[in-house]
Amino acid sequence: MNSMEKPLGNLARCAVPWLIVAVLVWSGVTYGDQIDELIRQLSAPEEHQRAEAADALTRIGGPRVQQQFRKMLDSPNPEHRQIAVVGLLEVSDADEDIARVRAKLRDEQSNVRWSAVVALSRLARTEVLEWLQDVAQKDDSEMVREAATELVQDLQHAILWATSLTAAQRTARQLGKPLLVYVRVLPSEPCRQFEEGVLRHREVVDAAQGFVPVRLDGVRDADDVRALDVRGAPTLVLLDASRQELDRISGLVDPATVAARLREAQRGRMTFREARRAASQNPQDVQANWQVAQAYLEQGREDLAIPHLRNVVKHDESNQWGNTDNAMFLLGFALGRQGDYARAARYLSETLERWPRLKDRDKAMYCLGLCRLALGQKQEAQMVLEQLVTEFPDSSVTPPARQALQRLKGAQP
Repeated sequence: MNSMEKPLGNLARCAVPWLIVAVLVWSGVTYGDQIDELIRQLSAPEEHQRAEAADALTRIGGPRVQQQFRKMLDSPNPEHRQIAVVGLLEVSDADEDIARVRAKLRDEQSNVRWSAVVALSRLARTEVLEWLQDVAQKDDSEMVREAATELVQDLQHAILWATSLTAAQRTARQLGKPLLVYVRVLPSEPCRQFEEGVLRHREVVDAAQGFVPVRLDGVRDADDVRALDVRGAPTLVLLDASRQELDRISGLVDPATVAARLREAQRGRMTFREARRAASQNPQDVQANWQVAQAYLEQGREDLAIPHLRNVVKHDESNQWGNTDNAMFLLGFALGRQGDYARAARYLSETLERWPRLKDRDKAMYCLGLCRLALGQKQEAQMVLEQLVTEFPDSSVTPPARQALQRLKGAQP
């Protein structure tokens, strides 16, 4: 049997959707009695009961489960230690937990060391490569050495992640490379599928070589994740060395698409002339149309931006490229500036309905309110502006919205 075929049950593959994890972690909800029962089952007489309990705990995750696996690392029972080294890194990639599992590379039992090698390799972090190289040379067990050797070879052809955005940005500036930021949560089945099926794909690994890769945890690195405006996982955000966004990829996108987007971002933005030519030749080129529309809007040429914004909205309705929500808002804005208030209101209303967490939601509401006023729809305008003032009391558009409301109410009989 190949050393990598040693069975571990389904423990390493168990996860739950990221949103459930976030709700549990952020709200403090726990499974209480269920976790207690599963912990008791870890000592059940039947092996399948113990394996099922460990699998279920990794699906639940959270602080209680993390603490249980930490406790099991020091168990006199080798099977418990073996379960713990795999389980802990399925629900936590905190530095202190990685250090705990790394210490088990010196466990007296070879099965525990083997499991620690496998668990650490799945982290795909730069420092892990050196640890496993040492094991491959020095471990007493041939089985463990073979596993470490094989996994070192795998890691040498994988994306190895840093875990500090600040440090990665510093490296990106030094090397003149863009940043590849991967946001995930633990445990998460979509993230596991993305990591195993996409991020380990040869084409994606090759395309990522031109980036400085950094992996963030949606909970632990919440400040950085919020700053990047990431609202789900798995998500890739491609940034230049100054942290200007080049592209973002959300959800379970196929490897070929991810690789193509990485290569495109690495080539950098087209010149305006190149983008205008590409958009003219192919209205379905969403990125080219978006770049041209942005350039025209910066010049105050809404009339020239409008057809390109329409192309973005028409040819990327699912927002795969991440620009359709902004394009629809700006299309409404541009039409309003052109005096086409009816169509502007339609686009702005649809934007707010489809993307309730739009980054510029406050500005979209303000534009919609003004369009409603221009159309003589005073009641609808009042409702939108009052909602804006309530939701965004500190927005830059709230003071003029209040003034518009005062004039609107003053004009009422």
